[in-house]
Amino acid sequence: MTDTQEPTSPVPSIAVVGAGLTGVNAALAFQNQGWRVDLYSNRSRSSLRDDLPATGTAILFGNSRVPDRTITDDRYAGSPTAQFTASSVGIAGAPPDASFTARFTYEAQSVDPRLRTDDRLGEFLDNGAASRFIVDEVTPESLDAIAAEHDVTFVATGKAGLADLFETDLERTPYDSAQRYLLTVTAHGLPVDHVFRGRGSTVPGGLLSLHEDGEIFVGRHLHKDSTGSDDDPDHVSDDTWVILAWARPGTATEEAFRSATDAGEALDVLQTLHHREFPDVADDIDQLRPIDTDPHSWLKGAVTPRVHRPTARTAGGHLVATLGDTAVAVDPIAGQGAQLGTYQVAGLRDGLRTALDEGRSWDGELLTELFEHHWREHAEAGVEVTSLFLGDPLFTDVAQEFFASAATDPAAATALFSLFSDPSPALILRTTADVQSFVASFREAAA
Repeated sequence: MTDTQEPTSPVPSIAVVGAGLTGVNAALAFQNQGWRVDLYSNRSRSSLRDDLPATGTAILFGNSRVPDRTITDDRYAGSPTAQFTASSVGIAGAPPDASFTARFTYEAQSVDPRLRTDDRLGEFLDNGAASRFIVDEVTPESLDAIAAEHDVTFVATGKAGLADLFETDLERTPYDSAQRYLLTVTAHGLPVDHVFRGRGSTVPGGLLSLHEDGEIFVGRHLHKDSTGSDDDPDHVSDDTWVILAWARPGTATEEAFRSATDAGEALDVLQTLHHREFPDVADDIDQLRPIDTDPHSWLKGAVTPRVHRPTARTAGGHLVATLGDTAVAVDPIAGQGAQLGTYQVAGLRDGLRTALDEGRSWDGELLTELFEHHWREHAEAGVEVTSLFLGDPLFTDVAQEFFASAATDPAAATALFSLFSDPSPALILRTTADVQSFVASFREAAA
């Protein structure tokens, strides 16, 4: 058995198994290089868009929008519903003057992953006859045949299923169980320029609210049906917002989250939570209503963080590689999943192109090398900043200093939220002094 996948034709062939956002991004990026791409999905295009919940918000924070624009044009830059540049923070039980509004040094973009995926899948289908979108349930047995027929095969099926083919990297995996239980719902009823004045904010933006049992984020969000015609009975108005809430395991809040059985109940649970913990913005959240035309506008569940080894072998000895959440699965609390998938796709595209130009084989050594580069440049920091926002004991002093300073120092607030866009400082932030030095750099930049 050789470690090299020898090209089967002058045009390299790639299989991508899994048609979530990262899988479709990869298929499109590889196709744009002139390579033959087979994209496998267990659902049709219409089913991917309309029969499933979004598995997250896939918010792109600042820096990751740069590689994303190398995959395809930004279709949503002109939509006010999709962009936000500030967030107001509140802590349950704290005095009002402990709240603060962070103004970002970047623009975050919040687009329904089902819409972003569908738009890019449509582009993939329109671009080339040599590539295929294959609707089929891929099993470990059929994956073996797929890998045998392609120069390289990527598995982008998420956190379960075929992901189990890849060994867990225990040294890089931070936890052995889920750290939060998630409840999320997309709703409508607040204008896109809404200001949460009850929290003392003077600018439009989102909310981040912290309480003993967990955390809540509220932000505007471009729903998949917001871009259609007003004459379409399924068209949704532009006043759409997403609520993402996290509950610590074993709490009453987790129990309440688990009790939700539809979008209406999910929204009711989250509105009740705001009244109990955050009355300063509860009346605002009460204005939100379920999207009746989208029964899949909500989701509950938990993510067990996991880092997999980048490659594996099928039963027949053929090489396969990880992509997206199959490579690195993180809790969504710090919004790093979409960032990491975007960076990985762009890095793989460039790395495979360079190898091809240099006459280097697309083998296990190359794929491992490309993953190690992705880990050093992006994924390690994404995992680390997620631990920070989860309240890991390693970051106790860091979190306390950030939130204490941000209430009176706008630079501290901006510095804290910069970590969503550039998480790399989380690799070295360990003490109060580290935070103070980091914040000082933002204060100097603003001077």
